[in-house]
Amino acid sequence: MRLDSLADCTVVAVKGIYYLPEVSDPAESLEAIELISEESGALGLTSGTDWTLRIEKGTWPELPSWCYPPDAWAYRDIPELPPGTLGKILVAERKANEYGDLVQIELHFEGGARITASSGESLTVTFVSADKE
Repeated sequence: MRLDSLADCTVVAVKGIYYLPEVSDPAESLEAIELISEESGALGLTSGTDWTLRIEKGTWPELPSWCYPPDAWAYRDIPELPPGTLGKILVAERKANEYGDLVQIELHFEGGARITASSGESLTVTFVSADKE
């Protein structure tokens, strides 16, 4: 699935895919996000093993096949993001590295909010609400 296919789609939820570590190391790790749309299903964003940003068809409410073993992974809300509908995606700004590989995407929503997903050793997701403009 291409990000372009979500243009003008209404994002009704964003879910994080978290790796759940062993009991000895309680820090959960955000590994991917899924943008859930009424019109197009879901779109997954995650860091590739080469630190590029992967965009793939989402699998919500099922975990992606790369989440193995499944009991070590879970969908969770992302604390920085507000619950509920973000609205239509108006703009998707892409950033590439010096080799032309996609490493970041910034999504602009109709209400003025923005979500940025950046790849690297781990996925980084930032949210800017419309009232912080």
